[in-house]
Amino acid sequence: MNVTRTARRRLLAFGAVLALAATTATACGGGGSSSPAATGMVTVTASSGNFTKNFNPFSPNAQQGTHGMIYEPLFLFNAVKAGDVQPWLGKSYTWSDGGKTLHIKIRTDATWNDGKPFTNKDVAFTFRMALKNKDFNSYALPLTSVTTDGSDGITLKFSQAAYTKEYFILGKADQLPEHIWSKIPDGKKKTVLNSKPVGTGAWTVKSVANTVMDLQARKDYYMKGKPSIKTLRYLSFSGNTSANAAITSGKVDWAGAFIPDIEKNYLAKNKKFDLVNIPLATTYLAPNFKQGPTADVNVRKAISAALDRDFMSKTVYNGQAGPTNPMALLLPNYQSVLDPSLKDATFETGQAKVDAYLKASGYSKGSDGIYAKNGKKLSITLETVSGWTDYISIAQMAKQQLAKAGIKLNVRAEAYAQWVANQSSGKFEMLLSNDGYTPDPYAYYDKLLDSRIAPKDGQSETIGNYGGYSNPEVDAALDAIASTTDLEKQKPHFYTIQQQFIKDMPLIPLFNAQNEIEFNGNHITGYPTKDNPYAAPSVWLAPDNGWVAMRLKPVK
Repeated sequence: MNVTRTARRRLLAFGAVLALAATTATACGGGGSSSPAATGMVTVTASSGNFTKNFNPFSPNAQQGTHGMIYEPLFLFNAVKAGDVQPWLGKSYTWSDGGKTLHIKIRTDATWNDGKPFTNKDVAFTFRMALKNKDFNSYALPLTSVTTDGSDGITLKFSQAAYTKEYFILGKADQLPEHIWSKIPDGKKKTVLNSKPVGTGAWTVKSVANTVMDLQARKDYYMKGKPSIKTLRYLSFSGNTSANAAITSGKVDWAGAFIPDIEKNYLAKNKKFDLVNIPLATTYLAPNFKQGPTADVNVRKAISAALDRDFMSKTVYNGQAGPTNPMALLLPNYQSVLDPSLKDATFETGQAKVDAYLKASGYSKGSDGIYAKNGKKLSITLETVSGWTDYISIAQMAKQQLAKAGIKLNVRAEAYAQWVANQSSGKFEMLLSNDGYTPDPYAYYDKLLDSRIAPKDGQSETIGNYGGYSNPEVDAALDAIASTTDLEKQKPHFYTIQQQFIKDMPLIPLFNAQNEIEFNGNHITGYPTKDNPYAAPSVWLAPDNGWVAMRLKPVK
């Protein structure tokens, strides 16, 4: 349920748009007084084209509002603030038995949008689906039993410590109504469109027609006084040009689009236009650790030293993609696990470093200025997706910078499906990608570095570590972190991972992934900000977007 998709952020380039119709329609001067009897629109994660009535939480093609707005998890794990966990459908939870038992208490005042009460039997039903059928166990939970106690208790038992699954169990699993889903045969649960979804969320489906989709606020939502917005209107645009035109003209109130030169083309147009940019992921070059030129650590470090990251960020994102670090540690999200000895760590840069690393591996520069070894030029192919215009620009800059340093980079833009196929099989020399989108630093590093989830020969994997990085010290550190919930006991092992990351450079970090989220302050308020990051502000990231949507308020 609610599975995170690969390279999620990059799919925003041309997508659907969501309009927020206030409970009291107000015409505000400047930046959007022409918006249609609404407070505006919101760009969401969806490809261009017509909407379909698909609200199946198991479907990879479910409409954006499915997760967080219609179906809800038990708790909010704030994606921008590690350790910040807020009650949602759940009230409290307790681990015992060395992480093999999890007891959950739920709220008893919530209802499904068909009026029936939400109970612990619904929660038990949701997890028993994962227990009985691995097709519904999206997060590979090692469940052995699911029981209820009283009117508000649920106990989950596991065959092994499940501490590291906490975020997925409590913060990502959409809770389902037993009285609806028990009537659908297992063989159809993943394929039914579920056009009239019954959820506990603050919104119900009002209408779906071609390029417009409306979600309507519930009047009986269990969180009193929420939501303040009456209607969420999703609109589909044909591409960047039309979407950005709507955003910059003030007709969009909550957007997640990449707007070139956003200071000039958006913020300068209206003093109440606002930009919130909180890093949720790291953009990086993913080298192949097993074969080819990048299997050599000195080649990886030479590539890194040749890059002008600041120039890339300023040129492509006008500096909105902030600097990262040699550990690829997302800050401030994961500040609590930062190795103090690395707090000032910076990237090695400059031609002298490039030369030193390549010469140490036996390379010498030819008359054409390109390094070679054993008569073979140092040439690497970097793959990206043809529709990702910002990434193509980054790749071309990398090509120019590496050429100047003596490394030949071939940029190959290809169809998304081909790019994913090459990534998941580990059949590439280097990829331009990004990862993160989790409040849990363990899950972040595990996806990037765990040797046990890397693609095997002839097989495809969809979890992570696509370059095949392998380091027994890192695997052991990940296992040590997973064995306890005590942060102080975890810290030394996080420090080990960061130190080994710098030593091996399994990924070549570039900068924090651009995460420009636009808000039209003429019409709405109450959204997360850098000073008040109560949830991820991203319109496309579930379930945080559901938490935010119910807290938005119209400007009166």
